[in-house]
Amino acid sequence: MNKSIGAVLLFFFMAVNLYGQKAVDLDQVESRYIYLLTHQKDSLDKANIGEEYFILERGKEKSQFMSLNSYKRDSVTAEMTNGLNTRISMLDLTAIPKTNFTYRIIKDPAKKQVLFYDKIIRNDFVYEEHPEFKWKITEEKKNIGNLKCQAALLSYAGREYKAWFTNDIPVSDGPYKFYGLPGLIVEMEDSGKQYKFELLSYKNLADKPALWISEKRSNGKKVSKAEYYKALKNSQENLVSEISKSGFTLDPSAEAKVKEKIKKRNNPIELKP
Repeated sequence: MNKSIGAVLLFFFMAVNLYGQKAVDLDQVESRYIYLLTHQKDSLDKANIGEEYFILERGKEKSQFMSLNSYKRDSVTAEMTNGLNTRISMLDLTAIPKTNFTYRIIKDPAKKQVLFYDKIIRNDFVYEEHPEFKWKITEEKKNIGNLKCQAALLSYAGREYKAWFTNDIPVSDGPYKFYGLPGLIVEMEDSGKQYKFELLSYKNLADKPALWISEKRSNGKKVSKAEYYKALKNSQENLVSEISKSGFTLDPSAEAKVKEKIKKRNNPIELKP
């Protein structure tokens, strides 16, 4: 059957992602932080800009960073799997916002451990990393909103970053994999101005809900970071054939659009993983 390229991709990714959402509790959420990521999708086109919101949840020992749209979708599908939300049908799920970032990042600062979970087509992967963030704290200071911030510099995965952290929120955490400063990262941008995270809101939680990840994700195939990026590259190069294997047929024009869309997403946050 022939469908518009947007509909095909939406149904394809929902078909391979919306199951197995039984929760595995990792900690209790004590505080939440919302960040906005502004990023340049195509390294050759400065006008090709994307925006997406992310959520950072912090517990006593661990924290989790993920796309806010992905967080909402997983929360709804977990309720469906557990029979807590019977009003939402599978067709209703097409109204849930999509995300360009399907990963989950679990940080355990005490172990200096970062666990990176992601789904590539049908398969779940997880790799472990122990990044040594060699921050250089400077004397530069400024206010961001009502927060007093100080600048710090970092080189990581092929990019040079400038971060602004605040002692007003004495939490050693931040967006993506980043942590290790004596306060929360409020703003962070690479020197090429291609990736920028900005803190939008934060709050402490009195009810302390579970910090969780789906059982299927937690049981993903354990690989090295290099193996993960090899699988990711392979999936991008063979996405059309993977779609065909799932029973969808793309006409030549739709196939060309898929390939062009993938071609323009050539600017990952980690240039040298």
